[in-house]
Amino acid sequence: MNVRASQSSDKQAIISLLKLSLGEGLLKKSQTVWDFKHEQNPFGTSYVLLAFETTELIGVRALMQWRWQQGNKLWTAYRAVDTATHPNHQGKGIFKKLTLQALDDVAQKGDCFIFNTPNEKSRPGYLKMGWQEVSAIPLALIPIPVYGFHYLFSKKQPLTNTITPSRLEEICQLHNTVLSKKNSIFTPKSAAYLKWRFEDNPMQNYVVVSDEDWYVAMYVKRHRFFKELRVAEIINANPKEASASIRKCVIQFAFQNKCWLITSADKSLFGFRIFGKFGPKLTFKPLTQDTTFSNNALQIDYWEYSLGDLELF
Repeated sequence: MNVRASQSSDKQAIISLLKLSLGEGLLKKSQTVWDFKHEQNPFGTSYVLLAFETTELIGVRALMQWRWQQGNKLWTAYRAVDTATHPNHQGKGIFKKLTLQALDDVAQKGDCFIFNTPNEKSRPGYLKMGWQEVSAIPLALIPIPVYGFHYLFSKKQPLTNTITPSRLEEICQLHNTVLSKKNSIFTPKSAAYLKWRFEDNPMQNYVVVSDEDWYVAMYVKRHRFFKELRVAEIINANPKEASASIRKCVIQFAFQNKCWLITSADKSLFGFRIFGKFGPKLTFKPLTQDTTFSNNALQIDYWEYSLGDLELF
């Protein structure tokens, strides 16, 4: 078995292997999606390793670049995302070999860390390779019926995305400054990031609503018996003044789309909510000698996250 970094000419073979190994499922696999995730990412191109048996591609492991910040220090991070092994070559340790080599390779580039939210099936494999479980992600659950009276008697407003890129960049910088003073671990936001992550995303139909002082990205998730509204991102320059307007827009959108539940990482936007560890489990693999940061990262209270930062995509 030969292992090497991917090249542009490998793209179609990678996509074919992902489809063969994983199927289409909920997450689409196409060149458009691959380019979006691994080449158009404003944080940088992904690090992708491939395994070959002679000339046949039998394994792929992608680490997607990300950024987190604590205080004034920016951290390069990688999300452990797309991975696949050819069905005829499973059980040979290809996933482990590619992952461990990828860790060695990115660690040589400088201090960094790996994070992801693996499912129940894949998590044990990551833990055996040195990942550590931080916690299930705390989320706010807001039952829509309790806001029925408010919705019926409130004035409806257009749900539009009207903020200019320059103003959005300004409120992103305000957002980043506030979080940097909290000493939390957060993903710094920019207008370019938000456009890529939510407005140009070919994998999920996000609805973006904005005003001069805030930006919200959300989408409707269909369950078997009900629909849920997931609030993936909130950037708010004036929380005391704008929160009521944001809340009103989110409730209005939920009712208009017949959603029964709102989920959000923001625990202060809604007065009536249930807050608990309802999200997927965050795992962390440090590739740094900074033990203070690593110890902080193992405590979920240090993470200032949105659903958009951590949800699988």
